[in-house]
Amino acid sequence: MLDLKKKSDLQRLVDEGLEESLTLDYKASPSLARDSGKPEELCKDVSALANSAGGQLVYGIEEDKAAGKPSKVDDGVVDPKITKEWIEQILNSKVQPRMDGVRIERIDMETGKFGYVITVQQSQIGPHQAPDGKYYKRFNFQSVPMHDYEIRDIMRRSTTPDLHVVLSFGSGNKFTVQYASHQELSQTFLLDCTVINNSATPATFAIVEVLIDYDIVNPFALDPFIQVGAIDQAPAPKLRIFRRTISAPPQLPIFKEAVADSHKAQIALQLPSSFLGSTYTHLQTKIMAQGVSRHEDWGIITKGATMELIPPESPLLIKTL
Repeated sequence: MLDLKKKSDLQRLVDEGLEESLTLDYKASPSLARDSGKPEELCKDVSALANSAGGQLVYGIEEDKAAGKPSKVDDGVVDPKITKEWIEQILNSKVQPRMDGVRIERIDMETGKFGYVITVQQSQIGPHQAPDGKYYKRFNFQSVPMHDYEIRDIMRRSTTPDLHVVLSFGSGNKFTVQYASHQELSQTFLLDCTVINNSATPATFAIVEVLIDYDIVNPFALDPFIQVGAIDQAPAPKLRIFRRTISAPPQLPIFKEAVADSHKAQIALQLPSSFLGSTYTHLQTKIMAQGVSRHEDWGIITKGATMELIPPESPLLIKTL
C-alpha cells in the first residue's frame, strides 16, 4: 500500500500522474458527505475493496475522467462533523459482517480542512454486504455487483489457507548495492522470501517459486531454495526459477499466528553494473498448496545504486504479461 500521510504525499500522486487501479480509487472531497446517499456510497466502495484485493480510497484528489489521471489536490472535506470516528461508525454499522483491517488516515490539507485515506486489507471473513443488500467488487476501476460464483469463492477464503510470498531486503524494501573497484557484479546481497498465511486455516504443504530476471546473477545456492531452470516467454523477460518445498512435519505448518521468520528463506544475488542508473526489473512469486494457487508479480526499481522492491498491490507495478 502507498504511504499517504501528508498533503505533499497526495500532491506527489498528482505530479506523477499515478492512475487509478483496482487497488487505488480517487475521490473529490465533496464525495465524503452525510447526505444524498454519500454514506451508502462510501460503504459500497470500501466493501468492494475488502471483497477484492484490498486497496486505498483517497478523499481529497480530483480526477480527470477523460485522461484517467488525478488532476489536483482539493481543499478537503467541508463538513466538520465528518471525522475518522464518523467514518468508522458508518462502516461498522452499515457493512455486514463488520470489516477487519480498515485503517483511516486524516490528511491536513493546510486549508483548515482535511482529506482522508482509507486503507483496506483483503478480507478473510467476507463477503461483505453493502447497505443496499448487494455484494460489490472492484472491476474496471469501479465498484460493481458480484456474481453468485464470486460470492461463493470469497466464502471459501475462510476455509482454505491464504498463502502469500513476501519479498524484502532484510528489514525493508530498499537496499543500496556495493561494487568493488572495476567489478562488473555487485557484492552479494540477500533477497528474503517469507511465506505468510492470512487465513485461520493452516497449510501443511506448499511449493514456493521465486522467479528473478535472468541477468541477475545467483553466485551460490542457499538451502532450501534450489535453481530449477528458467522460463522464457517473449515478450516477457527471461526469468530464473528458484524453488523450495515446505512440508509439515518435519517443518512447522504455515499458520496465521506464526512468527515472521518461521518460513523465511533467502536467495543470494549479484546485480550487474548495467542495471545501475534507472531500470525496472521483473520478479514473480508463485505458491501452490491444497486449495491455493497464487501467482503474483513484483518489481524492482533501481535508481543509481539503490534498489526498491515494488509489491503486487502497488500502482507502480508493471505486470509481465
